[in-house]
Amino acid sequence: MFELWPSEISGPGTSAYYRTTLIRAMTESKPLTYDEHKAAEAAFRGTPLNPDWTDSAQEIYARLTAAIAKRKATDLMPTHTWERETVCR
Repeated sequence: MFELWPSEISGPGTSAYYRTTLIRAMTESKPLTYDEHKAAEAAFRGTPLNPDWTDSAQEIYARLTAAIAKRKATDLMPTHTWERETVCR
């Protein structure tokens, strides 16, 4: 009978290793690159997209501008109406 060592159970190439790697990638934040930072700044300022940015920076710019436009549209059209209570004197 043989015994599995923890490194054999959770080492590279195993499903446990890929699961922990994926969870770590999804939960830990990473710092933005220079291009990504500039893209985010440009999106908030409303300046145009720079075609020289990396693909990830262009994606950040596109997602942020879409989110900002959506927020502005919902701010102009409230989704609820406040119930007003009649006050008698």
